[in-house]
Amino acid sequence: MKSALSILPINDGQGAASCGSVAVNINEPQPLDGRAQFCGRAAVVTLGCAKNQVDSEVMIGVLRNSGFEIVNDLSRADVAVVNTCGFLESAVKESVDCVLELSELKRSGSLRRLLVAGCMVERYKGDIRKALPEVDSFIALDGLLSVGQAALGADEELRDVLHEGSRPYFLYDDSMPRHLASRRHMAYVKVSEGCNRPCAFCIIPQIRGAMRSRPVDSIVREVKALGAQGVKEINLVAQDLTSFGSDRGERLVDLLRELERAAAAPWVRLLYAYPVGVDDELLSAIVELPSVCNYLDVPLQHASEGVLKAMKRPVGRFGSRRFVEFVRSAAPEIRLRTTFIVGFPGETEKDVQDLEKLVSEGHFESVGVFTYSPEQGTPAAQMAEQVPEKEKRARRDRIMLAQQKVRVARNADYIGKQLDVLVEGPHEETEMLLSARTRFQAPEVDGAVLVNDVAEGIGEVAAGHLGKVEITDVSGYDLVGTLVA
Repeated sequence: MKSALSILPINDGQGAASCGSVAVNINEPQPLDGRAQFCGRAAVVTLGCAKNQVDSEVMIGVLRNSGFEIVNDLSRADVAVVNTCGFLESAVKESVDCVLELSELKRSGSLRRLLVAGCMVERYKGDIRKALPEVDSFIALDGLLSVGQAALGADEELRDVLHEGSRPYFLYDDSMPRHLASRRHMAYVKVSEGCNRPCAFCIIPQIRGAMRSRPVDSIVREVKALGAQGVKEINLVAQDLTSFGSDRGERLVDLLRELERAAAAPWVRLLYAYPVGVDDELLSAIVELPSVCNYLDVPLQHASEGVLKAMKRPVGRFGSRRFVEFVRSAAPEIRLRTTFIVGFPGETEKDVQDLEKLVSEGHFESVGVFTYSPEQGTPAAQMAEQVPEKEKRARRDRIMLAQQKVRVARNADYIGKQLDVLVEGPHEETEMLLSARTRFQAPEVDGAVLVNDVAEGIGEVAAGHLGKVEITDVSGYDLVGTLVA
């Protein structure tokens, strides 16, 4: 059976094994701190977003400190942890399928304990035990630090974390034993948790709770520690990045200035910003601070003010068109990425045309388009005029085609130019190419730079190398070029 599991690659160790039909890296047993007693091998499966990956890395750190060797080969694991996504029904289905697949390893006797954590647990904690009896322990969002006890089977006293009606409050900080499970040269840093926005389509505030920010000094300490480990790129993430610090009397712009002052990392990128909170001061900081990438990811969700009102999204001066025009005027150097939802209840052909026009005008470096999903428990799921699935997909294709035309023209403009890049390592499909990213390409979502030649004198190039690439060609959404410095 072909595996649908996505196993986080662990930084340490060499070698390869297979998980289903997918080749993955595995690590060898590692000494922890010389004091932890070896308790077995654990694998962590992560589904969902970058914020979920941070939670997984915290759990990996806890498991290592509890005496577990972390492996990626599920056939070697005594304990498996599935960190689930609960944002969309499709993500819930993927999470359930993953749990059921792993339960087969329990039946065969190779897996001793199966743990399930994350957003799906929080969303369905009133019923999840009955629905998934194969699972030994469920870990709610407030219980991430209990994963070591749960892996050891000593979690009976922790079961009350699943009581329906409890409200998430957990917020990781720099003192927790996070262990990077992504590439060595980049990391996600979660600066806040939860969200106070009333978006009609979104279940996240019910899952993750109210917005709560980390102190600026905690984030700076963490980023400096990551830099000392060799991390070159920090991606700041949150459910609502531009609200960061509003509950503590601090601001996102203050954080960026402190990170710059501390020389914490060469690249700092802003992901998942809300339009409200983007002002002249923040845009100026992005442009003026050398470490901050001229890049801003702002999910605008739509262009039609009628649809935005129904979504309970910002309109007026924070509506999509006026927001884009403001950014383009105040800071034309900043590359914008956004996401849109098509097929929202009541969306008309005129609404789609408005969105198609905005995209076609070329304001965005990258665009993601999603079809609306009616999520149980959200106001939008009860709205009239639900759009048929087939029509949603057709509308998505229209918007993506509009952006594709923009992207093809924009990529052609880069030919002959030299761009700063961060080398990711060998291309996943061929060792004849290196894969790299520019400052305006976020990990996994914005394409890449394919390095097909290296100038004489540069020598061996490893992942994490910062340099310049002269763009010579275009390959689909990717740029192609020579590493020249």
